[in-house]
Amino acid sequence: MSNPIRTGVLLTLLAASAVGWAESACTVAAKDTFTTQVDVGASATQSFAGDFRSQGVSTVIEKHCGSLDCHGNAARNMKIYSSGGLRLPNEAGAAPGQSATTLEEITANYLSIADLEPEQLTQVRAHGADPYSLLLIKKPLELERHKGGPAITRGDDAEACLISWLKSGIAGAVVDKNSCTKGANFPSQ
Repeated sequence: MSNPIRTGVLLTLLAASAVGWAESACTVAAKDTFTTQVDVGASATQSFAGDFRSQGVSTVIEKHCGSLDCHGNAARNMKIYSSGGLRLPNEAGAAPGQSATTLEEITANYLSIADLEPEQLTQVRAHGADPYSLLLIKKPLELERHKGGPAITRGDDAEACLISWLKSGIAGAVVDKNSCTKGANFPSQ
């Protein structure tokens, strides 16, 4: 069972740090003291991270990229945790296939993606740059060589989900939850 206080702290840290590399300024206040000031843009970051979980974006990525022979492997960069694949150590001793993906695992997935190309992600999120410039999109669509082959198909629900998430918050755009729900069915039926 998840500790609600630890989960709250984790989400607070997630919101402050996930895009903090682009929205924060670090200064030394006094000898041996480190202070971080986070821009007011953190609320947008919280929404982006929250949408990753609540709108089903993580589930789409888990289903398409998180199998044990792909990014659900501890030896991979951009590790993806899921109920059916790689698990974080947990108090319940949950193994693949035993329980739902935990909030901590979803948070780890978000951070793994946010850390992949932080500057480019900021350009997409904050400035409306082309989401197809991100490895997160180029690799699974095989617009750039991907060892695992195509993980999503151009025009399918998984692509629509990811693109809508990346564009959410810009000019009132929202995550296409319907596409995320359908995109979580993998392989498509």
